[in-house]
Amino acid sequence: MLYRAEPHSDKKAAYSVGFGAPQAAEMRNFIPVKTGLETLILPAGEAAAGAAARTLAGGGLVAFPTETVYGLGADAANASAVAHIYGAKGRPAFNPLIAHVADIAAARRIGRFDTPAFKLAGAFWPGPLTLVVPKTDDCPVADLATAGLDTVAIRIPAHPVAQAILRAFGGPVVAPSANISGHVSPTLAAHVESDLAGRIDLIVDGGPVAVGVESTIVGCFDAPMLLRPGGLSRERIEAVLGMPLARPPVEAENDNSQPLAPGMLASHYAPRANVRLRAQDVAPDEALLAFGPARLPGLDAAAAVMNLSPTGDLDEAAANLFGYLRTLDAKAPKAIAVMAIPEEGLGEAINDRLRRAAVAR
Repeated sequence: MLYRAEPHSDKKAAYSVGFGAPQAAEMRNFIPVKTGLETLILPAGEAAAGAAARTLAGGGLVAFPTETVYGLGADAANASAVAHIYGAKGRPAFNPLIAHVADIAAARRIGRFDTPAFKLAGAFWPGPLTLVVPKTDDCPVADLATAGLDTVAIRIPAHPVAQAILRAFGGPVVAPSANISGHVSPTLAAHVESDLAGRIDLIVDGGPVAVGVESTIVGCFDAPMLLRPGGLSRERIEAVLGMPLARPPVEAENDNSQPLAPGMLASHYAPRANVRLRAQDVAPDEALLAFGPARLPGLDAAAAVMNLSPTGDLDEAAANLFGYLRTLDAKAPKAIAVMAIPEEGLGEAINDRLRRAAVAR
């Protein structure tokens, strides 16, 4: 049922970055899915922030906007609430979650920061950067949310609605993207409603997001490592660090292995239609996700066409990516053909999402 409201330690991090078998994979069959909930939708504002904080404190699930995508939040310290996230999304329980906090003081209560981590936090928080750091000895984040790892993924979001909710709640909130696991991430409240109505308690509608792809994730290990490209470019991070980011081993791309961070499963961010990358033409039964001013052969007969950025602007393309994939997918094409996108700046994150969307399922 859906209701819409009217407006008004000393431990060393154990991350030799080898990827073993999922530590909690067996839990996937034991996490219940809460369906039939009355999902309330509230416009962003002081009343919505208060309602969100009360819902979180009561063990409920709240979807809210960040600058990257809409997140599905739960009290990070409440293992039962965290379990409901996995159930609502259909998310594998060995896939860790990001803990969102309001400020650096709150971040330091759950994670231990070395010099590179402090540099990155100082330069890019609040913002679209997640840092994976060792847990503090008294870290309150539930083990289920960290997938049994000795690390915790932390972010301070820049979105004012997310900030208001975090401050009203007063504790860490784990929040993966507010969609069915593996589906295209949500950039509008309507996307959340389409996927999760009846499965969660509250959606706070803050309008469209600005960045449009998830946060960049950097693991603060012996050498800082790019675990997931995202809304903050590799180049900007490396400029602050004064060194190149390490890359995760190839095994990270295996869906049967233990990921160090969210968004590292091989098949992810996927529409229902198959995705064909680096298309140089488009068939009549295909939809086209275009980029730039070029016109591909077959364009006029395509089932549907949307252009991420007619001028080739990568920031604009990132902001449009998930919304356009959802719109094209709704046309039920045989496949979605995607034009080539440069592997630079935010293009690295866009191509990462598209490659995962194109993995055979």
